[in-house]
Amino acid sequence: MGRALLLVIFMLLSSNAPADSFRCGRSIVKVGDSSSSLIRKCGDPIRKYTSKEIINNQGRQFRAGVSNWVYARKRGKDMVVAVYSGVVVKMWVD
Repeated sequence: MGRALLLVIFMLLSSNAPADSFRCGRSIVKVGDSSSSLIRKCGDPIRKYTSKEIINNQGRQFRAGVSNWVYARKRGKDMVVAVYSGVVVKMWVD
């Protein structure tokens, strides 16, 4: 029973998990990096799309249109990086 519960909890936590950083080759991309730094570290994304996301800016939250850049990872699901005004503001595993 205990193992099954742990497995269920792990599966719930692993889907669409938010991240503060991720690795591209030997580089680390983190929230706050510029979009030019993201391209330099990871190259061009496999696709881009726009959406409305909640942005945290100096303790203030607001909903804004962001550009979502999708990067394929060698193992696992794609990494989505939200870019707002040329800055990485959010990222998550899709």
